[in-house]
Amino acid sequence: MGFCGTQYINEMRFWFLLALIFLAVLVISILEIFLRRKNKKKIAPAVISASLSALILIPVTAIIVILVLPPYPPPRYVDPMVDLTGYDYNYCKTYYAEYFDLSVSGEEYSNEYPKGTIIRHEPRAGAHIIRGSTEVRCVVSKGVRQIVVCNVIALSAETAEKMLAANELEYEIKYVPSEEYEEGIVISTEPERNTEVPAGSTVTLYVSSGKE
Repeated sequence: MGFCGTQYINEMRFWFLLALIFLAVLVISILEIFLRRKNKKKIAPAVISASLSALILIPVTAIIVILVLPPYPPPRYVDPMVDLTGYDYNYCKTYYAEYFDLSVSGEEYSNEYPKGTIIRHEPRAGAHIIRGSTEVRCVVSKGVRQIVVCNVIALSAETAEKMLAANELEYEIKYVPSEEYEEGIVISTEPERNTEVPAGSTVTLYVSSGKE
């Protein structure tokens, strides 16, 4: 996990100066051609002279800009956004502090990502971000949702099934003989009632099959 291939942005300062030089040479060439035509002199030498001037002035200006002038405004860097999915939020916030500002936009329960890890983020992985100037918003996992096993003892198996399903729990039925409960009534559960279990867990219903 890391950045690669940084690209330097010079705020168009260099190309702006080159454009000014080129424009100046172009204006001088046009004026020289106009004056030569007015004085009935040959045009070709003027074009050659202007071209040579441009070939000399542009590289010289480029060297001066690169070596002499200070970078203003400060140079910025463009980086591809890394994939933070599945990594611990606190670790990423510290490790990438100089690259972007990481903040939490929300939290969600997740069966896939452990508590405290990043589920998704914007900008997404691969998007171009400006180093030190980009805010990255992420959704952090709250871990697996915990469900309390509801009390279904002494209820019919059908009612117990509906209650467990409404609480995001799976179920299985095992029939056992009972002297106390009528046939089709839940005797007990495993895990026991009021126990916290991850959402989607299977609760075993022990249902009376009647007297032996």
